[in-house]
Amino acid sequence: MTVTIDIPKEIEARLLSEAQASGVPFGQLVRDVLIDHFEETEDRLMAESRLDDRQSPITAHQLRKNLGLDN
Repeated sequence: MTVTIDIPKEIEARLLSEAQASGVPFGQLVRDVLIDHFEETEDRLMAESRLDDRQSPITAHQLRKNLGLDN
C-alpha cells in the first residue's frame, strides 16, 4: 500500500539523515518507525492495563509454591 503524507521539513530531514546513515531505504525506515511506534503503544497500553488490574502482592515463598517449585 502506498500512503502519501505531509510531514514537517525538520522531520523529513531527520528521516532522510537516519536512512542515509544506516543505509536503510527511506521507505523501509518510515515503515520501521511506524511499526516501532505501534509496538511501543501496545506495550504501554498493556502495562497501564496491568497497573489498573493489580493483584495483592505475594511472598517469594508463595510464588515458588504457585509455580510448583517448592517440594
